[in-house]
Amino acid sequence: MRTMIYASFAISLLLAGCNSVTKEPADEVKPPVETPAEETTDETTTLPERGSTMDVVVSVEGEDSTITMDLVEGSDALYSMYIDSERYTFETGEKEDKLTPIADMPKGYPEVNMTFLYVENQTPENVKEDMKQEYNMPLEEKSISASINALSLHGTSGEQSDSEVVTIYMMEVDGGTLLITENYFLEAQEGHGARFEQMLETLEVRK
Repeated sequence: MRTMIYASFAISLLLAGCNSVTKEPADEVKPPVETPAEETTDETTTLPERGSTMDVVVSVEGEDSTITMDLVEGSDALYSMYIDSERYTFETGEKEDKLTPIADMPKGYPEVNMTFLYVENQTPENVKEDMKQEYNMPLEEKSISASINALSLHGTSGEQSDSEVVTIYMMEVDGGTLLITENYFLEAQEGHGARFEQMLETLEVRK
């Protein structure tokens, strides 16, 4: 009988020892779920690729001639166009880009040039109103598709050979407006004016 009690006591101690050592399994740690990264679409626009030169038939004062024009690129790669490098220089600037004749103009005559200015966050309609306030001459407004697709203003200060002539184009580009302004005088309308228009026909903007 005493032996059975000792045996029962020993078995009880053994079971207690087993229970004290045995631990409940810890909660299973699951690896973090990896969320696949969302693919971002690169919406950066670029200029169309173009050759460095292009042969262009130019019609000036009733005469046609074929000339080789050189490709130039505007500030911030906003646009490109071909220019007659034998007659004009093209420079980019912090404020605006400018195309200027190489030959000197007659003294006392208005400047001859074509400028390119990007107006951020402004529509062509808004820029148009500003341009009307800037020039002291009547400006004819119209929408054109040639030489470029744009809103246009055109005016002449008089009927003399040295009267100022301005042609303004406003194109919606990249969330703003590309403002192109041709400045020359009446006598140069069939010369520089015609050349400006034919160079603008090669204009390509960022898309």
